[in-house]
Amino acid sequence: MVICEIEFNNNAQGIYYAGQVISGQVVIKTDKVKQVKAVVLKIKGYAETHWMDTEYDSGDQSSGSSFNGHVDYLATKAYLHGSSSSIDVPIEPGTRTYRFACQIPLTCPSSFEGTYGRVRYIVNVMFLRPWTFDQNFNRCFTVLKVMDLNTESLMLRVPTQVESQRTYCCFPCTSKPLSLRLSLPQGGFVPGQTIPIGVLVSNDSSIQVEEITVRLTMVVIYYSRPPCPDTNKDRFVVAEKAGEGVSKNRRKQFTFDLKVPATPPTCFNLCSIIQIAYQVEAEVKVKGCHSGQSVHMPVTIGSVPLTKELQKQPSTWEGDLLPPEVDAKALILMEEDVVDVAVYPPSPWAADPSIPAPKFSEAKHIRTNGKRSSKSKNKSLKRAQSEKIVYTPLYAVYMILPT
Repeated sequence: MVICEIEFNNNAQGIYYAGQVISGQVVIKTDKVKQVKAVVLKIKGYAETHWMDTEYDSGDQSSGSSFNGHVDYLATKAYLHGSSSSIDVPIEPGTRTYRFACQIPLTCPSSFEGTYGRVRYIVNVMFLRPWTFDQNFNRCFTVLKVMDLNTESLMLRVPTQVESQRTYCCFPCTSKPLSLRLSLPQGGFVPGQTIPIGVLVSNDSSIQVEEITVRLTMVVIYYSRPPCPDTNKDRFVVAEKAGEGVSKNRRKQFTFDLKVPATPPTCFNLCSIIQIAYQVEAEVKVKGCHSGQSVHMPVTIGSVPLTKELQKQPSTWEGDLLPPEVDAKALILMEEDVVDVAVYPPSPWAADPSIPAPKFSEAKHIRTNGKRSSKSKNKSLKRAQSEKIVYTPLYAVYMILPT
């Protein structure tokens, strides 16, 4: 019997920011001689997308098109036992500990699990065995990109609003307009923060508004690569509230407080095959057979909140580097008497005492019932056969009181 434990130093939850050093140890326990060719430690980080198009022949799955995309962000390995050329290097009974450290590139996107793709980071220990299948031990870890709202566009601090109007045909004439105005005090928020959403309904029409609903929605676009380039889209409602209606020829102002749950940061430029955006939506449901009216506004979800004071020189996140003598290698093995290169992973908000340290919670958008978002094509997710690990990323959630 073989027991393989993968542990992270001073980081039980396995949560790191891009730019930090992941360090830990692999503990291998055997109760008898284990015949192997080698034992390999790999640290992997990648994005992948996959879906099938079977719209024209549901009975013949083989005739459908397959759409795939893959990008590697971290692909390193080291031999814990044996080498690339070894054939038979048995492991004697007992316990062995191997310590490792690896630099996470600053350009890594945040961990994400979606309907048609994922961004995933894994520590993998593989026992290469002669005359039988290889044996794998895996442990996923969460990587978060640093999106400090204070270093993004100054427009994130500016109040914004958007408005729409609609008229309804009430035989034999057209009604006066129903106006819907959506307003926000700023354009950037973080998980745990409350978004105060202002909705002004000016109902000059002769149609009664029965209900108003506001939502924070995550929109994900997935891309496949040649030879079959295509896109797919997903939509997750991550927060929602409903309110009362508005009688005809009346005007009413509403304020809805939506709390941002554990969710990944906005991502446009770090991942070429998965893009994540957010928008606040307001929708009114009107009486009768008339269709409703909606309006939406983009917002940015970050990982470090806006501070009250505008920083003259915004702080930058440089990460935590490996020592100069070893930073040429992405993955290193260390002797037992070497001090940890990262005693405790630094935090991108630690330099500003006005920002409270967050807690980390599991992602709330992941669907466990297997339902798919609707689209004109019948596209379904087919999980990669090589990666059957189920993992839920954790995201930083701040305890910020509404102002």
